[in-house]
Amino acid sequence: MKLRKLIITLTIFSVAFSACTKRLDSLLDNPNAPSLATADVDLFLNSEQLNFNGFWSNVGDIGGQLGRQQYWGGPFYRNAYTPATFDGMWTTAYAGIINSANSLIPLAQAQKKYVQSGIAKVLKAYTLGTLVDIFGNVPYSEASLGAENLTPKVDAGASVYAAVLTILDDAIVDLTKTGAGKGPTNDLFYAGSATKWVTCAKTLKLKFLMSTRLVDATAQAKIQALITANDLINATSQDFQFQYGANQSAPDSRHPHYAADYVNTGGVGEYLSNYFMWMVVAQKYGGKATLSNAASDPRSRYYFYRQSTDPNYSWADQTSAPCYGLLKSGTFPAWYPSVPDQTPFCLI
Repeated sequence: MKLRKLIITLTIFSVAFSACTKRLDSLLDNPNAPSLATADVDLFLNSEQLNFNGFWSNVGDIGGQLGRQQYWGGPFYRNAYTPATFDGMWTTAYAGIINSANSLIPLAQAQKKYVQSGIAKVLKAYTLGTLVDIFGNVPYSEASLGAENLTPKVDAGASVYAAVLTILDDAIVDLTKTGAGKGPTNDLFYAGSATKWVTCAKTLKLKFLMSTRLVDATAQAKIQALITANDLINATSQDFQFQYGANQSAPDSRHPHYAADYVNTGGVGEYLSNYFMWMVVAQKYGGKATLSNAASDPRSRYYFYRQSTDPNYSWADQTSAPCYGLLKSGTFPAWYPSVPDQTPFCLI
C-alpha cells in the first residue's frame, strides 16, 4: 500500500511539474532584456542617442578643460589625467554607440525604417571621427568582433577618417530613400526630420574633410562641392543639439551641468575659467573689463551669464562670494594667472 501511494504521489508530482514547466517556458525570454528579434527600433535608437549625448558631454568637458575654457583643477598637464580617466568615454563609444549601431542598423533596415538606420550611422560616424580627433590611431576594423578578438588592433587615423566619410555617405542614402517606413517616434535631436539629419551629415563630412585636407589630395574638391551644394548647417533651427527637458526627477531630464551646478549649495566644478573670461571681455580692450566691452564680443552672449548688472558689485563681500575677496586682496596662489581686478569674473 505504501509503495502504491508513493507511485501515485510521484506521478502527480511529475504531471504537475510538467504542466508548470510548460507555463514557465514562455517566460524564458526576459522582457527586460529583449533579443534583437524582439527589440523596438525606436527605443533602441533612443538608447543610442542618449549614449551619444553622454559621450559628447564627456568629450566636451575634457576638451574645455585642456583648452582652459572650463575650470580645471590640474593645474599641470602632466598630472591632470590618468588612463582610467578615459575608461567611461571609451566604453560608451564602443559598447554604447558603435557596437549598438552595428546591431540596430540591420534591424531597422529589415523593417524599412531607413531614417532610423541613417541616424544610427551618423552617430556612429561622428563618434569614430571624434575618437580619432582625441586619440589619433584607434581600433576600427577589429573593434566589433567581441569575444573573437579581445585585443583589437588600432587602425591609422587616416583610414578611420576615410571610413567615417563612407559611413556618412551611406547615412545620407538611407535618409533620402523612398518607401521608408515610419520615422522615429521620439528623435531627441531633430524631432524625426530626415532633412535636418541629411544637413547634419553633410556638415559633418565638411568637418572631417577639413581635418584631412592637408594629407588628402581629393579633399579640396569635395569641400568645394559641399559648399557649392549649400546644404550645410547655417541656422539655429538646424543646430545639432540634444533636446533636454525640464523635469527635475523621474527622470531628471535637464542638462547635467544645470542639474549639478545651479543649486543652492553652489556648483561642483563645472564652471568657466576666470582667465578665459578675462581674455574674452577685457584683454583686447587694454585689460579694462566693462559691460560695454563684454557685450561687443559675440562669445560673451553665448558663454557667460552675468547675474548682476551692478558694475561695482556693491553687494559682494568675502562671505557672499569668497573669490571676490581674493580678487580684491590679490592673494591667489602663485600659479594663478595675473588677472586685473576691475571686474570680479567669479561672479558672472
